[in-house]
Amino acid sequence: MRQNFEGMDISFSKIVAEVKQLILKPSEFWQEKKNSDGDRTTIIAYLLPFLLVLALVVFVGEFFKRTDFFIEYPLLKAVREILLFVLAYIIGVYFTNELIKTFGGEKDIQTARKLVAYSLTPLLLVSMITGLFPFLYVVDILGMYSFYLFWVGAKELVTLPENKAHSYILITIVVNFFVFSFLSILLSKLLNAYY
Repeated sequence: MRQNFEGMDISFSKIVAEVKQLILKPSEFWQEKKNSDGDRTTIIAYLLPFLLVLALVVFVGEFFKRTDFFIEYPLLKAVREILLFVLAYIIGVYFTNELIKTFGGEKDIQTARKLVAYSLTPLLLVSMITGLFPFLYVVDILGMYSFYLFWVGAKELVTLPENKAHSYILITIVVNFFVFSFLSILLSKLLNAYY
């Protein structure tokens, strides 16, 4: 199945192959991405199907979990998930790019986009599982694999002075984790306050 949306090539089999390689062989994956173009449309073509499937499974999971069959809360919960990951991506790219300069490297927005988008993959996959089956919340711990993927990717893609590379990676992971956690809590509070 392949769709084209204004220059975006969205192929299910291509995304599955990329996810498989990212999860199972992260070093090889990042070496390939180092030499490829990480433009905005490529990243959107990668993330868009994840976000759509995530919204669908969260909607279905919430809808069938409820005793009343009101559509409003499941719909808002699905929108919350999309907002969470879109904002986490945008803010994560900003901080990942800005911190490169802080640690003595040259800013590279393409590299920051690749790092953040592909590192979000385990979190997206885990969110799909827990969205459809909320009682499996313990599998959320598997989302921590995102940090490892970011670590491996940053070592491969980001050019920094040798003595500052590890500090950059660690600080960036902490900042992105804080951003994701803050957004998750904030959006949950807003959802609960509204509903």
